[in-house]
Amino acid sequence: MKRMKLITLVLALSVCMAGCKESSSGELTTDAGIEADNADELVEIEIEQINYEEAAQDVQVEEKVRNPIKVAAIGVQDKDILLQADETMRDSNEKIEIVECSSYEDAANLVWTGEVEAALCMNQVYVDSFNKRNDASLCIKERVYIDPLAIFPGTVDDMNFITNGMTIAVLTGDVNVARALYLLEQKGIVEVNDAALYQATMSDVTSNPYNISIEEIDMNDVWPDIDKYGLVICDYNRAVLNGIDPESSIGEENRNSGLLDMFAVGLVVRTEKMEDSKVGRVLSAINSEEVEEYIDMNYFNSVLDYR
Repeated sequence: MKRMKLITLVLALSVCMAGCKESSSGELTTDAGIEADNADELVEIEIEQINYEEAAQDVQVEEKVRNPIKVAAIGVQDKDILLQADETMRDSNEKIEIVECSSYEDAANLVWTGEVEAALCMNQVYVDSFNKRNDASLCIKERVYIDPLAIFPGTVDDMNFITNGMTIAVLTGDVNVARALYLLEQKGIVEVNDAALYQATMSDVTSNPYNISIEEIDMNDVWPDIDKYGLVICDYNRAVLNGIDPESSIGEENRNSGLLDMFAVGLVVRTEKMEDSKVGRVLSAINSEEVEEYIDMNYFNSVLDYR
């Protein structure tokens, strides 16, 4: 340390002076008989100023404590958006704590029981279904983004050459099946009973000129065998997670369709928390320009900012 060098200097000088005496001739000599003129050779003088600013940098500053606001999430894009939103809150005394869930049901239950303040992963169709099944009162505070369903090639790589009797792989789940059927209706492949709304199944198909069938597939980890299925229908995000180029799609949901309003993912809360200040601050962070730019830059037009 620089302080120790200065102390060493003082001690050395003290020893030198204490060991010197005046000779009969008036010259200073040391007890060892060394003349004082040469005594300074015994002491190496080194004075350095202590740099308190540098010393202060060595002290670790305790990280600022931020109070958590818990938000449930499922998909990769949900967590990414919340992480970016939290970045915009880094100078505040609050942070978004992401609670990862494995299903929509888990996320909805956490919101309903009050274990989290909100969830970012569900659309209006699912919220309505959950409320009906559980006599609950969840609602969407605000829609955040849309992840359109897209059609990817299997044995068929052109929508103009649909094979009679082919099987189409569809992402598992009642809502996803209904969305896939409405997408096929938009492309003129089938017709669906409008009364079935968002719970439509193959039994609600009123016209099926190509005699197609659908098979529900869990596409979380494995992409369907493209040699077995004529087409594959799922959201862009699921395709990307399976290493599929989103630009390889040969069709997608009509982005101007009113159906997408029902399928847009929103920030879900209990009804009585619609005006809760914590929820409001999370939503403001999600609606920031930084998050909007992140979505545009990282999801290649496959996740659409709803705002």
